[in-house]
Formats: sequence, C-alpha cells, structure tokens
Amino acid sequence: MRIYKINKIEHTVFDSVEELPSNIKYKKDWRDGRLNDWVKTDDDCVLQILRKGSMVKPKGKNRIVEYLGTCTGTFVVSGNNKMDASRRINIYSIGGNIDRDQRVEDREGLSSRESIFVQCVVSGMDPRQAYLRSFPTNDPHYANMRASQLVKTTRVRTAMKEELKPVMEELGVDESYIISAIKSLADTAEKPDIQLKALFKLSDIMDLEDKSRTQVTQLTGAVFKGFSQDQVIAAKRPEEIE
Repeated sequence: MRIYKINKIEHTVFDSVEELPSNIKYKKDWRDGRLNDWVKTDDDCVLQILRKGSMVKPKGKNRIVEYLGTCTGTFVVSGNNKMDASRRINIYSIGGNIDRDQRVEDREGLSSRESIFVQCVVSGMDPRQAYLRSFPTNDPHYANMRASQLVKTTRVRTAMKEELKPVMEELGVDESYIISAIKSLADTAEKPDIQLKALFKLSDIMDLEDKSRTQVTQLTGAVFKGFSQDQVIAAKRPEEIE
C-alpha cells in the first residue's frame, strides 16, 4: 500500500486486491471507471479515479479522446492503452515519465508477487530467476535490474530475515556466529586482503555510532545468496514453495 498527497489530500494505492478493505468495491476494467470510482489497473493494483475528461486531437479519424486521472498519472481511455500504478513525475501529463524507483521505495508492505520473490530467494534461488518466476516478465536483463533493486529495500530485507529465522536457528547461525566467523577470518585467513576485509567488517560492527544491528542485517539480508537445497532440507524448514 502506498499513499500520495495531492493538494494536501492523501490518496491510497493498494498494491494488490488482497490489501483492499472490505468496504471498497472496484471495477475490474478501469476503462469503465467514473469519477471517484475505484478501479483495478493492468498491473493488478487498485486506485481511485480522481479526474475524468476529454480532449481534441489535432488530427485523426476519432479526434475526441477521453482520459482518466489518478494519483499516479493520466491515462487515455482505449482498448489498447494500459493503466498502471507506477507514479509519474508529472501526473497530469498523458504518458508522463514513470518514476518506478520511487514506487518501489515508497511501498511499505510486501505485494503478493514480492512475497513469492522473497520465498524463492530464501529457498536458494538466484534473485534474477526468483524475479522471473514471481513477476510477469521474461526479460533476464530487466529481471536482474529489478531484483537487485528489490533486495535493497527495507521491507524485502525484513521479510527475508523473518523467513530465514527458523532455518538460521536450526543451523545455529546467529549474530554471535557471524561475528565469530568474521573474527576467525581475520585471525587465520591466508590472504592478507581477506584478513583486512574481515578486520574492516569487525571495525564497522564496533562503530561508536552502534551500527552493529544494521551491519548484521546486511550480512544476513541484502548480501544473502541463499542456502543450498541440502541445508534447507536438513533444517526442516516448515514451509516450502509449491
């Protein structure tokens, strides 16, 4: 769920139908939307129609064009055009530039697709493959870019940490274990550069600003590459992806 303020009034975008309160009814085809109606976008979000109007094109057979405005942008009503919930930089301009990065950062809770993505990554799947499995795209380059962005967000890192808790406990991995492992590298690593990196990491953890919580989260979250299948099975993880 995201909230955008327009003229000092807050407007909500629900990132999935599951987030929608029971008292809100929506139209499945946004093209049928009227002023103040809630509609479902082509990327499976639900938002409200805030503006509706028409304009005249300079040429063409059908010169009268209807449009619908939301808190994320303005969209021409036609059978071919799509409406999505990505926030435009200029929401009053038809086809305005999309600020997708801001949309990803603004969201607080996981969408249903993001939840599947988290479970895939935690089970050991490569983030790019996890994105391809969880989202409607078959472009590996795009999936790699979006997956890299997702694993850096606070909500995904937090969800990954929660998913990992039972596995980490079974494997005996906690903050003490991680710090001990880094210390062991600093003490025994054969290559000086590895020792130096381990010492720098310990230095970060012992920072006077008390960043230990953040540093350990980064070790177990954003930089996490996934357990092997054997480790997951050995830990008897309670939930598996179907």
